[in-house]
Amino acid sequence: MSASRSLVAAVLAALRGDAALVAVLADRLWDGAPRDPGFPHLVVDEAVARDRSGLDAELEEVRLTLKIFSRAGGTAEAGRLAERVETVLAAAALAPVGVRVVLLRREASETRLARDRRTAEATLRLVALTEPA
Repeated sequence: MSASRSLVAAVLAALRGDAALVAVLADRLWDGAPRDPGFPHLVVDEAVARDRSGLDAELEEVRLTLKIFSRAGGTAEAGRLAERVETVLAAAALAPVGVRVVLLRREASETRLARDRRTAEATLRLVALTEPA
């Protein structure tokens, strides 16, 4: 399994293990959202991996983009959920298969209303550095 796929699986497992997130999102945390996902929900929008190996270390950089969608009126719920996701991942001991997470940090976050003016979208961009386990 690639580092990015393994990291996505570990991130989703950590988020699904948080009672506060599950209380709001239920089972609506996906690697790919179904056709009619229901609201609120979280989806892994993108996972990009780059080789960052040096002379003495095999490293891979993985950039994850998580998106949270809400229709609870305004951007507040999506923003709160993004903050909770960040808190959970900062405290999680992620254990992706075959790799060790050396670093996981938030690169950027944003919250906005979609064009329909009903759906709020919070985007959380994460950067991870992994090495073979």
